[in-house]
Amino acid sequence: MYATKDDMITRFGIRQINELESMHHDGELSTDKALIDATHQINSYLSVRYITPVVGSEFLTVIACNIARYRLYMNDSDGEVQKRYDEAIAWLKDVANGKANVTYATPLTAQEIQKTTVRPVAPVGASHKGGVFGDNVFAKLPRP
Repeated sequence: MYATKDDMITRFGIRQINELESMHHDGELSTDKALIDATHQINSYLSVRYITPVVGSEFLTVIACNIARYRLYMNDSDGEVQKRYDEAIAWLKDVANGKANVTYATPLTAQEIQKTTVRPVAPVGASHKGGVFGDNVFAKLPRP
C-alpha cells in the first residue's frame, strides 16, 4: 500500500479519521479497505508506465491518502475533499499519458530506472513510415 492509517491521521487528524470510520459499519476496517482500494486505483494508472507497486515515492502517499479519504466520505464529501480527489485523479491520468512523472524520495540510479519503468511495445514496422512494398513489387502482381 502507498499509505497507512497513520499517514491518514498525520495528514487529516485523528478526529476526522475517527468520524469517518464511525460512518461505516466496519469501523476501523473501513480505513484499511479505503487505502487498499486507493492503492489498486493508483496502480491501474501507474501500470501503464511503471512496474507496480512503485516504491519510494512520498507523493504517492499524499495521493493515496486523498483518494482513501474521498472513499471514506461515502458520496458526502465536501468541496475540499472532492477537489483533492479530482486533483489526484488528474495527476494520475497525466502520469499514465506521459505528461507527468512519479518522483522519488531519493533519486533513482540508471539501473533502478530500468527496473521500474515499463517500456512501450511497438508492433514490428510501427515506426517505419515508408511502404512495405515498392512499385517494382506491385508491378509483378497479377491485375484483375
